[in-house]
Amino acid sequence: MKPTPYRTIDTAGQVTAVITQAIEPDQLGPTSREIMAKNPTIEQVGYLNGNQFTMMGGELSINGLIAASYLLNQSGTVNGYPFIVKQSQISLTLPISIVLETSNNIIQLQGIAYQITPELRTTQKIPPSTRKWLQKLSSDSRASGLIYYSRNKIQPLVYVPTTNTYVWENACGSGSLAFSLATGIRRILQPSGQIIRFSITKKNITVTAAVKEV
Repeated sequence: MKPTPYRTIDTAGQVTAVITQAIEPDQLGPTSREIMAKNPTIEQVGYLNGNQFTMMGGELSINGLIAASYLLNQSGTVNGYPFIVKQSQISLTLPISIVLETSNNIIQLQGIAYQITPELRTTQKIPPSTRKWLQKLSSDSRASGLIYYSRNKIQPLVYVPTTNTYVWENACGSGSLAFSLATGIRRILQPSGQIIRFSITKKNITVTAAVKEV
């Protein structure tokens, strides 16, 4: 079997593999696992069909949407969301309706749930108790994540049940949004050292990040 072709896009330091060749929906999960296993720099995988983008587990990935926007090559829409290309940066506007619930330190977005946790981790080992909590957190969602933080710096850990992957991400758009909603901070420092910026109104969320093909 020939390997599935894809392009790799870096969004604020996170590498997303974007499949542009037609693929059956039930093959997206297994194909994504294979791609990630063969290339450890790839943190997530999605499928772009025209201007419709689907993540490997059906979860919300803001960085994935920005990566797809980059491949569309001009200002327009992806999944119906408008985006603007400005040199090496893309600004994507999402409706506030993607925020389903905010309760204490739990932020439920459309397609992914996050817990916001003070203090940065000193190790990337993931204990069984953390894995179990992420599994529980994703019980009503397509994916889940823990956002450890200090000041405006975050450490995102994301779990996707479809691919059974636990990934310490170098950058995380949806996790940054959850953190921004919980703290009011709008310039979020990623583990990559890059910044993801937000502008949030009563109706819309605009996220801006640097993007390039690698």
